[in-house]
Amino acid sequence: MTKVCVVGGRLQGVEALYLAAKAGMETVLIDKESSPLGKEICGRFLCKDVLQYNTDLVKVLEEADFVLPALENKEALTVLKYLSEHHDIRLIYDEHAYQICSSKQRSDAMMKAVGLPVPLHYPGGKAPFIVKPSGKSGSEGVRKIDCEEELKAFFEDYDRKEWVTEEYLTGPSYSLEVMGIPGDYSTYHVTELLMDPVYDCKRVLSCPGFPAKEKAQFESLAVALSEMVRLHGIMDVEVIEHDGVFKILEIDARIPSQTPITVYHATGWNLMSELAIKFGKQRHRNSVLWDKEKYVALEQIQVNGNHVAVVGEHRLADAGVLSHLYQFCGADEALTDYAPGKTVWAATMINVAGSKKELEIKRKQMLLEIEKRIGGDMKFTDPFPADDLFVRALAQQK
Repeated sequence: MTKVCVVGGRLQGVEALYLAAKAGMETVLIDKESSPLGKEICGRFLCKDVLQYNTDLVKVLEEADFVLPALENKEALTVLKYLSEHHDIRLIYDEHAYQICSSKQRSDAMMKAVGLPVPLHYPGGKAPFIVKPSGKSGSEGVRKIDCEEELKAFFEDYDRKEWVTEEYLTGPSYSLEVMGIPGDYSTYHVTELLMDPVYDCKRVLSCPGFPAKEKAQFESLAVALSEMVRLHGIMDVEVIEHDGVFKILEIDARIPSQTPITVYHATGWNLMSELAIKFGKQRHRNSVLWDKEKYVALEQIQVNGNHVAVVGEHRLADAGVLSHLYQFCGADEALTDYAPGKTVWAATMINVAGSKKELEIKRKQMLLEIEKRIGGDMKFTDPFPADDLFVRALAQQK
């Protein structure tokens, strides 16, 4: 049996552990916190700080077919890289690519230098603008600035050198994973991303009918970006389609959260299996692909009394230890800290269907089941942009 050791039990770690279990792998989670999100999803949990490693910890790492860091702590990543260089540890971590991706200024400059399509950077473009902290991952710290005067006021309080300022573009956002080594990269399934008011992803949808021409264009961008950073491992590429053109928003050289689970349910591609095949110590069986791509919705909800809100994934990071449940509140699967009697809880809800209509029916039923769970009289919010499906379902219900 393939054995994987995941270091870091928060959002990315939960993603890796979930998929590893689906692939039939033996899993070990290492985290310095006593109760990380993924504690109950792994096969074995070790509460250890890799900065204080000993021979026992090294042995656990050596016994794994591969070790996957799912954290951003630079000191911990440095220690893991050192251990992999001095012991029989197969670490899936590309330090060079990660350093490029962890600086939006550095990665944006490289993309512009090789002619890849990115949003115009200030002073190019017109208001409104998006400002992003260069050294933060994902949507952390991202905000919209509506005019030049507001932008000037913003930088009276913040150091312009630590931020990226670019034109605000409208259009659907998509994600695509790419994996491999220079000259040999594989791409997988395109997913659509829906954001909350602070540009944190609240919902991921599979794209079974994504046009072949556009997919080929996206795949070419993903491979070009991988070659640009000389990727050895896995990377997530996020774009926005604006006026028919894909503009690159972000690249991240590590396993992402939300999209790999969606890819798995849509296609059968299991990115943990793919990592094991391409980088593990021993042969691992291939993913079993579905005959037909499926419609998938993965979304986060937060419950507080009778208030139910669709929220960005980082709100889930503040939840308690997660359990993996089937047929929870009408959803096919859920990752949740719910327990009987709790009035405050959060969940990632996963629904899978053979058609868009069937998926809509499942999600409507999920909404009704959530209201039953909380005892009725539900106040529901799904902001920026609101999901019309849920709004209609709630109106019909009333």
